[in-house]
Amino acid sequence: MPTLGNGSLIATVIPLAMLFWVAFIGRGGRQTALLVAVAVAWGMAATWIVLPFNNRFAAAYGVTAVIVYGGPLQEEIVKALILPFLTISKRVFWFVDGAILGLASGTGFAIRENWLYLANSRGDASLELAIARVSSTNLMHAGTTAIVGAALVLTLRRNPMVRIGVGLGALAIAVTLHSLFNRLTTNPGESAALITLVGMAVFGIAAGIVALGIPLSKSWLRKDLEARGASESEMMVLAGGRSVNAVLDEFERRYGSAATQKAEELIKLQRRLAIARNSQAKRLNAAQLQELEQGADELRRQIGVFAMMWLRTHLPTDADAASMWSSLDALTTDEVSGTDDKPGGLWERLS
Repeated sequence: MPTLGNGSLIATVIPLAMLFWVAFIGRGGRQTALLVAVAVAWGMAATWIVLPFNNRFAAAYGVTAVIVYGGPLQEEIVKALILPFLTISKRVFWFVDGAILGLASGTGFAIRENWLYLANSRGDASLELAIARVSSTNLMHAGTTAIVGAALVLTLRRNPMVRIGVGLGALAIAVTLHSLFNRLTTNPGESAALITLVGMAVFGIAAGIVALGIPLSKSWLRKDLEARGASESEMMVLAGGRSVNAVLDEFERRYGSAATQKAEELIKLQRRLAIARNSQAKRLNAAQLQELEQGADELRRQIGVFAMMWLRTHLPTDADAASMWSSLDALTTDEVSGTDDKPGGLWERLS
């Protein structure tokens, strides 16, 4: 890798920033962070595999042939090789996770390719080349591999023939888009704006796949909560991210930042449970789902009795019951259980 001048810095930081932005949209969270890092590392390593092939292909068939045909085929296959192994992880729940992992592999490949192109460039030429690549070629590399990753996860529960067929189909789409993009770069006098627009469009497909997960996750969460007796008002609050943030701001003013952090983790875990129950890629068995539910119970215990009483009246953090106040009469009984005269009814349930 060359010394990180302005060009190399731009060619490294901006692709990573784009990856983190899309991962943030996808709400992958901590459970896939390690897999994303592995995918980025593989993408970088993939350049060592691709470069000798491209050199031999160019020597045999010409530079244009490798740019339009050999390079796209080889690069898309090698970039995606890591994805079948990463997507079998139980950390991967749905197609959005697959798209982000593909995006990560393509980003890693693009970054090291940037370094190779910039190795012999200096000054303004290096800066212009870096800007040109991060606004077009890098977006294309990330977007094409994201399509393959999403397809692999989408068919995880299907029979092998469907999985192979859909995976190869997604790979064919990725190779075709890559080839069309490269063909534009070989046309003399081709508009730089058009090349940039095509690169952005390919990346937009990947971002669109990730963005599609937001309404789907809300729909699944609403379905999951409704099946477990949550009230209409509770479901409406959780469906609106801005409303959730407003409620958590008020919660923090009342109970402090430590309890608020636990409350945020509880809400994210509730969403993850809903995705796990409704996604086609149902990776968790009953025991593993129970473990997640026990984790949610532990978070409720750490938040505390009185803070949870307040939170339960504003957010559906307990999907196994209706709104607490709607069933208050059933909870507040006068019975005393056990021989130690410990309080029963509401207080026993809250403990």
